[in-house]
Amino acid sequence: MNLNPESPVPLYHQIAEVLRYQIGTGRLSPGASLPPVRTAAATWGVNMHTVRRAYAELAQEGLVEIRGAQGTRVLGSTHTAQQEPWERALDRFVRRVVREASTKHNLTPETLAHLIANWSLTTSATKPVVHVVECSDDQCADHAHEIQSRWQVDARPWCLAREGEPPAGPVVATYFHHNDIRERWPNRLREIRFATIHLDPELQARIGRPKGRGKRTTLTLCEFEESVARVIASDLSVLFPPDRFRIRLRVLKHAAEVLQPSKSRTTVLFSPRAWGALTPDERNDPRAIKVKYIFPEDELQAIGTHFGWRARQ
Repeated sequence: MNLNPESPVPLYHQIAEVLRYQIGTGRLSPGASLPPVRTAAATWGVNMHTVRRAYAELAQEGLVEIRGAQGTRVLGSTHTAQQEPWERALDRFVRRVVREASTKHNLTPETLAHLIANWSLTTSATKPVVHVVECSDDQCADHAHEIQSRWQVDARPWCLAREGEPPAGPVVATYFHHNDIRERWPNRLREIRFATIHLDPELQARIGRPKGRGKRTTLTLCEFEESVARVIASDLSVLFPPDRFRIRLRVLKHAAEVLQPSKSRTTVLFSPRAWGALTPDERNDPRAIKVKYIFPEDELQAIGTHFGWRARQ
């Protein structure tokens, strides 16, 4: 097994990828034993923890079974076995692209999907490029989609969590991060259009009305910072009057914790950043609702007018 310590792809991922390929192509058939952790570590020139992590990743995918002292046995996969060779190659390609997007460019799968979906636009020289800045990848992608749906531009998400600054050219950011951006990129202010945002009114429809006369519905708001949570709670009070709703703040390091215990029926609102930290399964929890911000209609119009963009037909 040839491993590349200089690659940005972690060694355990490299090991798992090679073994995944061998299982998918039949070189490692169901029932075959993987090398013991100590032996594999010595053979591949890595520490035992790296091997354990690679085996654990394959076990989570159902490709192997870790049986303690009895070693690790290949299970294969019904899904993998049913795939045609080209499907397995495509699966490996997608996994590699997603992994490199994360390790090399700090892109989430959502942002990567947005960029790929609009690739035909990014290669067009007739459409100006604009970078859309926000503090979460999910909200960046949402705002970029709003702009691109209205104007003939190539709107590219740029999360504040990324290092560096957007390439030269127009930038759209929200007033919420005005001070952050002024401190980070003071020489770029002439290129930046700050815009207002408000809560998506559809949030009201998702929550519904309080149940029972004279009773208040409790909504739990999850965020990572208390100051940000209080600002969002203030915005929410416009859609959900205090006399009918009670908003409880939960400031946590791990957003998914608020969904425990699973028997609780309390509706949980997740800030854009907290929503971005959830797994797809956690987002599918019927109690979990995304707090989504959008550009007001007149603001969206003003952004395009400011930069002189052409409206999309």
